[in-house]
Amino acid sequence: MGARRVTEYGRLLIQGLEEALRGERKPARVRRYYLSLRDVGAKPPPAYDASRIKALRRRLKLSQSVFAAMLNVSSATVRAWEQGVRQAEGPSRRLLEVAERHPEALLEKLAS
Repeated sequence: MGARRVTEYGRLLIQGLEEALRGERKPARVRRYYLSLRDVGAKPPPAYDASRIKALRRRLKLSQSVFAAMLNVSSATVRAWEQGVRQAEGPSRRLLEVAERHPEALLEKLAS
């Protein structure tokens, strides 16, 4: 059922774009689609323990303070993660995943 809603949404979106390209004008219709994680297939980010975070930071050759700035967290937070005092949770886990898989996406923000 969820995939059907996603497919229907995509079909309507393409139909609307095609109508716009042809210059057809129709009154706007608003439809709301509520998608769950099951519908879009989003997987939760992996867990990051102290050694994995430290290894990631070292692989990127960043100090704790620069790594913290890249993730928009405090240096104390990175230090606590690496010492195993705290665990990365929520959005921080997703950012660590991005840093691990696509570090260039976050490193370019440090330069600008």
